[in-house]
Amino acid sequence: MRTLLSLLLDLCAGIFYTIKRLFLKLLEIFLEINILEKGIVLSTVLAFAAVVAPMARYKIFDMYFSINNPAAHYLIGIVLIMLVTIYFPGFIVMIVRVILNALYLLDIIYLQAAHEISKAPYELTAGYYLNIIAPAVYIILALGSGLLYREY
Repeated sequence: MRTLLSLLLDLCAGIFYTIKRLFLKLLEIFLEINILEKGIVLSTVLAFAAVVAPMARYKIFDMYFSINNPAAHYLIGIVLIMLVTIYFPGFIVMIVRVILNALYLLDIIYLQAAHEISKAPYELTAGYYLNIIAPAVYIILALGSGLLYREY
């Protein structure tokens, strides 16, 4: 029994040590990138809030029902691309980042303009505006990072 407990403690200690080393390596990499790329990493929190927040709500029999973002999976892909391209500086990467975010931004604006979020009458919630703010912040930071810290 004592050897089993000792084995479990060693296993847990090894796992925690590996997690600690991974966290310290990620922190070291984060501290090495420029300030605008750090902004992109931190704005990922805003983007994930935009994914999970409801875009609109409608009322049926004195109860509100929320409508999720039909394009949320695209924003998750954009977040992954924004995080991966941090390690590939250059003009082409900046163009890819800006185009992807602009397409998503146009898609979200079109959803509301064409009343395609839902066929039922609805009112917008904060999640809709988060879905506009997140790609706009990504566009600003990508342009700043690409133009201020050029590496060809």
